[in-house]
Amino acid sequence: MTTTEPTGPAGHEADSGRQVIARAASILRTLEQEPGGQTIARITRACGLPRTTVQRMVGALQAEQFVTVASGVVRLGPALARLASAANLDLSARVRPHMEALAAELEETVDLWVERDGFAELVEAVSSTREVRIVTPPACRLPLITTAPGKAFLALWPPADLAARLPWPATANTPRSLTTLAALKAELDETRRTGIGLDREEHADDVCAVAMVVNLGLPDRYALAVPVPSRRFYGAEDTLCAALRACVARIA
Repeated sequence: MTTTEPTGPAGHEADSGRQVIARAASILRTLEQEPGGQTIARITRACGLPRTTVQRMVGALQAEQFVTVASGVVRLGPALARLASAANLDLSARVRPHMEALAAELEETVDLWVERDGFAELVEAVSSTREVRIVTPPACRLPLITTAPGKAFLALWPPADLAARLPWPATANTPRSLTTLAALKAELDETRRTGIGLDREEHADDVCAVAMVVNLGLPDRYALAVPVPSRRFYGAEDTLCAALRACVARIA
């Protein structure tokens, strides 16, 4: 069975609708890169759209509270925050049961992270019930280079971006932190081979973790991580990785 795109007035209307949505999305993505806001002129240059089109689109987005405009500066608006909150609630409902099952299986904390603005940001956590456990503050942001979810994300970056977008030399949080591009590249080769990012006390003493990117069918990249006190990590890496892989497969 074959389908065809509508032609005539209906087809033209559909094309116009897609174009409007694409232009609005382009403006919103441009603003996402600059939390402090941008002028109409800068948005025009970044999006490659006529200034009159940008002005018209910004006006329509402002009316729906998707952007705010003050003193000539355009910023993302409160309506987007409400939508993001609703999306996170839906995401939690989908993923949390799997996280709870993995936490119960391993008796360890399980975290869900998103790659955002060059950091790994905590989205959801299921804490271990053990007396000694790893607990991360809500909405915490951690560097990519020294963390397990960060390495899982970095393994998907184009190699050129590792040099261009990361701070070198990197900050050493512990004596085990990777501080050179060469050392990170070697580590990421192993991450790509196994699919697992590892943190062996690189971000904090006595804290280790395994992490793996999970496909949630969303534009952002997410990773599931299991942080473990070092006393329970060494010698248990294979068990942790196998359980994490199985959980990610069930979610996907």
